[in-house]
Amino acid sequence: MSKRVTIQGDRAAFPGNACVHCIKPGTQEVQIVKVKGYAVRKVAVPFCDDCAQLRSQKSRRQILFERAAVANSILLALAAGARTYIFASNGQAFPGDVSWFWGLLLGTLVALIVFGTMYLLIRPWAGYFRGPETQAALRAVTIKDFDWQTTTLEFADEEYAAQFERVNHKKDDQDQPAGGPAISNGTERET
Repeated sequence: MSKRVTIQGDRAAFPGNACVHCIKPGTQEVQIVKVKGYAVRKVAVPFCDDCAQLRSQKSRRQILFERAAVANSILLALAAGARTYIFASNGQAFPGDVSWFWGLLLGTLVALIVFGTMYLLIRPWAGYFRGPETQAALRAVTIKDFDWQTTTLEFADEEYAAQFERVNHKKDDQDQPAGGPAISNGTERET
């Protein structure tokens, strides 16, 4: 099960600066990112060295898929580029003695566009072949939602989330002035 915790802003205090995945002492901060439209929210999260490395580790299946995808993208790009070269250099598309040059230029451009498009389409699929340990480390904490005032984090470990919530709500209570809420809703007037 997972638990969601909402904090003010994008700065969070983590309990004992412990790794969010394995609870060992955190040795480095990893930026987790959420993009919503044109807005980007980043939160620095403590991870130990092992878990930080685990987040970027690739499984054997993922590496094989990426290699096969790149090889297929190259073959498709070469086929599309060669077909374009043949069409453009036979004299119908570009008349004259330099049609081979324009055919080569156009074929190369088509090959690059096809390769880039295929690579961008296939690359996200490689994430489906991550190992279970890597997926668990990536799901340890994620940004589920945010707005200009708050950030909602989702934790895989409910106990860690409860400690995180206590630490951050205590911090929020200390930040508020004694007279009322820290943020005005705009309905108050100065007299």
